Amino acid sequence: MRTYGIFIAYAPTIDLRTEGLGRYLASFLKAATDRGDAHFAILCPSWSREAVAALCSEAEILPEKYSLVGPEQTPLLYRIYRLLQRRRNAKPRTRSRPFRDRLYPLAVAHSEWLRSRISSTRSFAAFISLVAYSVICAIPIGAGVIGIRLARRIRSLAASWTRQALETANHSVKSMGLVSLSALRLKLYEGMLERETALMVSNGNSRHDILAWYTPAAFWPAVADLRAPVLTCVPDVVLTEFPVGFARLGGLPMQHAFETMATTIRRNKNFVTYSDHIKEGILVEKFGVNPAAVRTIPHAPNDLSRSVTVTGFPDNEVTARAYAEALLLSAIRKASNREYAQTFDNPKVQFIFYASQFRPSKNITTLLRAYKWLLRKRNLGHKLILTGFGHYESVRDFVRQHNLGSDVLCIHGLTEPELAACYKLADLAVSPSLSEGGMPFTFTEAISVGTPAVLADIDVTREVMVDPELREVSLFNPYDWQVLAEKIEWAIQNRAALYNQQRKFYDDVLAKRSWADVVQEHLSLLDDLATRVTVATQ
Repeated sequence: MRTYGIFIAYAPTIDLRTEGLGRYLASFLKAATDRGDAHFAILCPSWSREAVAALCSEAEILPEKYSLVGPEQTPLLYRIYRLLQRRRNAKPRTRSRPFRDRLYPLAVAHSEWLRSRISSTRSFAAFISLVAYSVICAIPIGAGVIGIRLARRIRSLAASWTRQALETANHSVKSMGLVSLSALRLKLYEGMLERETALMVSNGNSRHDILAWYTPAAFWPAVADLRAPVLTCVPDVVLTEFPVGFARLGGLPMQHAFETMATTIRRNKNFVTYSDHIKEGILVEKFGVNPAAVRTIPHAPNDLSRSVTVTGFPDNEVTARAYAEALLLSAIRKASNREYAQTFDNPKVQFIFYASQFRPSKNITTLLRAYKWLLRKRNLGHKLILTGFGHYESVRDFVRQHNLGSDVLCIHGLTEPELAACYKLADLAVSPSLSEGGMPFTFTEAISVGTPAVLADIDVTREVMVDPELREVSLFNPYDWQVLAEKIEWAIQNRAALYNQQRKFYDDVLAKRSWADVVQEHLSLLDDLATRVTVATQ
């Protein structure tokens, strides 16, 4: 049994199951562990242990097939962050019957009794006694009411003053050229990550049985400190292609992300990419990497059919569709438009689907413009379902401006079965992305469950889809929303014919390559790196 290492250091907020790189890693690990002759030690931060275990569990990778390496106890700063996050997200405690609601009927009943006794008494002494009793009761009650209102007012003012003080402090430090609060948060996280990765590297270097390391992204410069040879995957470097768009999201964090990737590339010597476009156009041309140090290994199809396939029923297809419809409703419940989503109950809804995070390179606005035109001008009876965060500024503003809150649903945090169900039940999958590391997963994920797809005409897709006739029906100019709208309309009208043509390409070309092939090519590279190091040290 040969042992290899995988190095990852994702942020604490990342759920690997919802990330494209996470799904890639799961497919890779599943194929690797199924071989039976390779064991992978996953070196990760303490805060990622649960996320890695959840990812492997969803991919049906048995715990004994891999091992976790790295710090076990989470940093104090992270624990404080989690505590504050839980308190922020905690729902207010609800009592079966608030004290005020119990007291009010008693007070009303008692006041009615007093009024009745005072109005009906015939004794002057009794009258004076009842009035005095009323005054005695009124004083503490009045004081209590005033006290409660005063406490609420003080609490409200204190919260307001605190917010103003924090805003003033933030503006002051910015005006003085000092670090802002957002920058301070970034620096605290950087410090925590730097210390965590140092511990990870120390743990990794103590494992002398690991022949070589593989890291699935160029996000972590510390990977170069591992003693065993490292193979660094560079899926893409979209910040070099869309600097303005990413700068608008937040200058300092985006600048830091780019500098981190650039440092990682500079510090490492052996690379792998999904496409020749990334190899030649990014690593060689923009970063000056020696072409001989880069190997292109395309990924295999991402087949989601197993997540929505059922067996053992009189009509498996009908049962599978009913199961997918239940998963679809579960997914829609996660939509950012909660009021609409919670009452949505139409599993037969027609919709167009795009599964991706929202980033400047994903070209979401072009898709929204095309959809709005189809909806308003061509009477398209479909919804548009996206898998990004609904609060992403450009998407949120477009949806609000054009009153599309009930037509465009942004759902996030889908499980793999929910994702598969969305693909299966969609009339069409769309990928308008301007940049990808390899041919978009959209195509194989959709085709694998019976749904056609249309894709942006970009270099990485053309590398794989070489047939001119297939390109003609499947690709569109991603810079023209009108062209995209016409392609979507045509694809829906010719859905069956388009799917049959694309399915043939999937079966005859794409499905010939498996994740076992991808793993074998990576292991051959890792073995070669390990052999070269062994020879050099002899």
